[in-house]
Amino acid sequence: MLPRVFLLTGFVHHAYTLSIPRLPSLATFAASSRVQQQQPLQDTLDAWIKHEERIALDKLLANVAPGGSNVQGKGVAEGTVIASPSQDGPDYWFQWVRDAAITMDTLVNIYADDPSSSRASSLSIILDAYTSLQGDIQRTSNPSGTFDDLSGLGEPKFQVDGKPFTGSWGRPQRDGPALRALTLMHYLREYNASHPSLWSSPDSEDFFGSFYTAEMPPRSIIKADLEYVSHFWNQSGFDLWEEVEGLHFFTLMVSARSLKEGSHLARTFGDFGAADWYQKQAGYIENLLGKFWNAQKGQLVETLWSKRSGLDCGLLLGSLHALPKSQSEDDVVYPPWSDEILVSLLALTRDQRDRFPINSNPSDQDDDDDNVDEFTFQGTGLGRYPEDVYDGYGNSNRGGNPWFLCTSSAAEILYRTASHISATGNLTVTDVGLPFYESLLGSSSLDVDVGTFGPTDALFHSVIERLQSTGDEFLQVVKTHVDAEGSMSEQFDRVTGYMRGAQHLTWSYGAFLQAARARKISVH
Repeated sequence: MLPRVFLLTGFVHHAYTLSIPRLPSLATFAASSRVQQQQPLQDTLDAWIKHEERIALDKLLANVAPGGSNVQGKGVAEGTVIASPSQDGPDYWFQWVRDAAITMDTLVNIYADDPSSSRASSLSIILDAYTSLQGDIQRTSNPSGTFDDLSGLGEPKFQVDGKPFTGSWGRPQRDGPALRALTLMHYLREYNASHPSLWSSPDSEDFFGSFYTAEMPPRSIIKADLEYVSHFWNQSGFDLWEEVEGLHFFTLMVSARSLKEGSHLARTFGDFGAADWYQKQAGYIENLLGKFWNAQKGQLVETLWSKRSGLDCGLLLGSLHALPKSQSEDDVVYPPWSDEILVSLLALTRDQRDRFPINSNPSDQDDDDDNVDEFTFQGTGLGRYPEDVYDGYGNSNRGGNPWFLCTSSAAEILYRTASHISATGNLTVTDVGLPFYESLLGSSSLDVDVGTFGPTDALFHSVIERLQSTGDEFLQVVKTHVDAEGSMSEQFDRVTGYMRGAQHLTWSYGAFLQAARARKISVH
């Protein structure tokens, strides 16, 4: 039997009571007439977000076994998350370890909102099936390696029946084990919080033991993933877009977070040597992450020593998915509200605004002040990175397109930043972050300068309101490009705005749901 006190101490349950009230009035915000003229659309956006949340969750679950309408009766193993039902041009009829973990983490959030509900019971069945399948997948030999030396855990994707994919691919990818560990630790915390008697019951070892035991060589799912991350993090692998080999921001961000949370979990289970080891390796990773800041460019880069610009949606995703799910005393490297993430988002947004014709705003051309568009940060359709040539079906000389998941993630960054500033009562503008805040308030009469501001300062409130309204602008872009049924593909065309690529991309729905969730907290 496991000592209950450790789990309750190490894993603090934290949940928000959520609602979607009206956005605060912008009447006192000195902004351009163009921004204020969009305000009547906010009620429409509110209604659409509520409606789209239901649609997005239903369409996400359609891609998940058991029960999903897109997978039922098609030989899909229970616990599988297909990336998309598209099987030809492009073929996304696979389970990616990364995508599945991110999707399941979204479902854990929904489960935790009301663990006693019938929906939570249904989600628990799915999450249990996912956990069981991941244990099987871990032990499945594949082109990346085997379970005996843990090298096989770097395999990025599997067939929908759980068998290995043996074709040529960008492997290994080292973010999957970290993300899976984070998702399962999240589920373990929330399930324990909603079943407090389980920890001290005779069945506790059977349940919790499948997630984590101190046994070496590792046999439990989370333990195996943490051992993989702690021993392989400093070796090169392919990025989350499966194109570039090297050391990547996204991968290292989620790796550091998984090891820090894993250290707490290991102590909970009396695995003190492993706890110290995981914490030590996390510290090494965080030191390396400092090298991803390019002071000359004034931005973070996704991959070290790459020929690319370094601007990448992966920077946003790395920040979001490395954020603790509950209140934590651990310092967070590059959280969404950090200067480095915000100025990188600014640089990416400016690039994508000019790169994609669909992002042009006719009113910009009619504005007498040519500087307004140059210096005002606005919601824009975001793609993966400037050099992208994948158009949803293959490589194109025309270049890539905006992606739904990247556009939604930008909104989530802004909502989380607004929430953080509001909750801490502190807005600190530094030399590094100044360009972002100047651009954010580019249409305002307020001057922005380096300093610390609080609730008694007009700038404090204007920044929060503008963060929320700009987040809404990004979701307005999403709203514009979904179809009449609320469906989201992978991309929308850079010129026409119509959807392209894999249909019903699971990650598109999940990223929207996460942004909508962050919005509720932000405007509450």
